[in-house]
Amino acid sequence: MKVKQRLEGMWDQQHYCPHGIVGWLVSEQMVRQHRPETAWTINLLDIQPTDTVLEVGFGAGQGIKSAAVKACHGYVMGIDLSEDMLRAAKRRNAQAIKAKQVVLSHGTITALPFEDQQFDKIMTIHTVYFWPEPSRAVSELYRVLKPDGRVVITLSTGKINARGEVEVWSPFQSILEEQVVPGMQREGFQVVHLEQGPNSRQYTSVAVIGEK
Repeated sequence: MKVKQRLEGMWDQQHYCPHGIVGWLVSEQMVRQHRPETAWTINLLDIQPTDTVLEVGFGAGQGIKSAAVKACHGYVMGIDLSEDMLRAAKRRNAQAIKAKQVVLSHGTITALPFEDQQFDKIMTIHTVYFWPEPSRAVSELYRVLKPDGRVVITLSTGKINARGEVEVWSPFQSILEEQVVPGMQREGFQVVHLEQGPNSRQYTSVAVIGEK
């Protein structure tokens, strides 16, 4: 049991900040597994050709790559906690980086290294679980978003069991209801609403959409 718990802890840590060979395997697995909600999130952003877009926690960089296709006359930036994921995402987006359409860097959501009102659209997928200070994270997202801009925060709050029933994960649902949504409203987002997304494997998806 202790070995199992230790392995599960190591796997959770790799999802938080992937590193090394195991981190690379985790990140590539996440690219495949999260493809449905990544595409859905980008669709919700409604990226226009001249938009400036930010992804927080880009992992191996598939979301960055998809966003760059839509923002073909704008630019896409991203930050991630993991230096290894930064290298992987740079490889996946090498051509766009060379064309100066994509810029990727190391960073954290609680101290975004960007100017006020810099981005038209912001997305972050499956990162809420790891936010050390949700209120600070929401404040930073609001700060760097342009007026009339949009942010989409995608996460999973439940799992579909063998009977086809949704089992709600109370801790993540609480973060959503008690911290993220109220925090966005307090910060000044004019419109905050939830959208139910596609089921990915046996997990549900939900997005919090905020407009400034």
